[in-house]
Amino acid sequence: MGVCCCKESVPDELVYLPAPARLASPVVEEPTLRISQVVDPHLIERLIMEMLTVAATRVDTDEESPVSLVKLHVIADKEDGWIQMVASMVTVIPVEDPFGPTAISILLDECPLPSKETVIRLTQYFALSPERANRRNKSTRIERNICIALGCIAEKLVGPNSVAILTENTLDYLLAYLSQHHESCIVLFALIAIQKFSHTTENKLTIKSRLDKCPEHPLLILETFHNSNDCVWRQVGFCAKWALDNIFIIEGRSLSYETVDMSGIHAILNSHDVSEYLQISSNGLEARCDSYSFESVRCTFEVNTGCWYYETLIVTPGVMQIGWATKNSRFLNDEGYGIGDDIFSLAFDGCRMLVWYNARPSAVNTVLAWQPGDVLGCLLDLDAKEVIFSLNGQRIATCREIFETTNRGFFAAASFMAYQQCRFNFGYEMFKYPPTDRAFKFFNDYGILTVEQKQVLPKRLYLEQLRQTAINDDTCTICFDEMPTCKLEPCGHHGFCSVCIAQVKECPMCRSVILNVKMEEA
Repeated sequence: MGVCCCKESVPDELVYLPAPARLASPVVEEPTLRISQVVDPHLIERLIMEMLTVAATRVDTDEESPVSLVKLHVIADKEDGWIQMVASMVTVIPVEDPFGPTAISILLDECPLPSKETVIRLTQYFALSPERANRRNKSTRIERNICIALGCIAEKLVGPNSVAILTENTLDYLLAYLSQHHESCIVLFALIAIQKFSHTTENKLTIKSRLDKCPEHPLLILETFHNSNDCVWRQVGFCAKWALDNIFIIEGRSLSYETVDMSGIHAILNSHDVSEYLQISSNGLEARCDSYSFESVRCTFEVNTGCWYYETLIVTPGVMQIGWATKNSRFLNDEGYGIGDDIFSLAFDGCRMLVWYNARPSAVNTVLAWQPGDVLGCLLDLDAKEVIFSLNGQRIATCREIFETTNRGFFAAASFMAYQQCRFNFGYEMFKYPPTDRAFKFFNDYGILTVEQKQVLPKRLYLEQLRQTAINDDTCTICFDEMPTCKLEPCGHHGFCSVCIAQVKECPMCRSVILNVKMEEA
């Protein structure tokens, strides 16, 4: 589950320094900003670290927001306070904390939206330039966190403000990091920041022009790392390849879905049954989220009887909920609900060591939190009515609650918080830690996909394909796929399929609360 939005609360007294204090910062030796009133920097740093700890262990999105987050919200409501909060955040959040990048995303999303002028002042404060990126004594922690912050700000300020803050110095700074000669974690988040700036068309054209003028296109070099055994460089390769397929198109370069060998792959992640911002690899077996929302996906193969098993390679050590879901499971990405957060799904979260069912966590204390390179095993035994999770072959938990509500229609499924990635093995490759106590089957031996169903198209091509597809009058008015069988009460609106209606609480037509669904003949 994600962290909920900031709710109103009265913070404790905030300690202010007398004017005209300078904004303290270890990032730049001589800060150029002079502000009239700032909060004690040690207090802000303590609040940020408290928020990092609380957010990483937070499991209930209906609770009041953490006090530390509320206080930071109040501080960031002032222009100088927002700058100081970001500067402190960049300084103190450690690289080794798996929740660090997500915490930066949450803080910047929950706090008030900064003005264009405030963000420009921030970039001037950091003195961004290619010279800064190439200096020898730079701090990996600070540079990585600056790139994360820039990407989050770009995501919030899509439009003219995003164009204004992508100054020449800022763009030069980010582009300087697109090289295998820098620390992999900085390269990764510089690339993600560039992708987020490109959400605005004018920025996209500017960035593409700069990339195309490079003697060697940096993304063509970085995409070669997509199968690296180093998990951070693997992320760099994934992001570079995705950017080349979806954003910075190079004339003459074949798109990944056109060249990938899918001949032996018969079960993949369903790119048509996925929340909005999840990125899926061209072979349909790897997924990544770089959005602050909680993104989810199911696979293409449905399980109704027998015993089944799949594995997941953990590429990032943060919050992911991986397990099983039916078609009735809801993806409410903006509200932080994913796999394991309703009665129709069950998931394991190896970062917080929790099993999720019906949005209720059960603690697991028998193994350490997962790390990059670990392998999660997910077994579903419909005959014995149990789900078993294992990590690197060691059994973690046996769960049976989900069978109280359903006994069929299961899919492998997962949800991702910001900056998380994993790779699924549905039997296309040999399993590393297969079950030894029972016979099992795997999806790749039984799945059947057409050539078209195996194509994971770039989103722009998929949307164009949808626009050109003729829509029958007798299909669901939401998905235009299934037959409409539902009439909503009390409003009386109809024309929806059961799959779509299972994912909403209000009528899509009039927004009235759905009290009952009456099934009609298709």
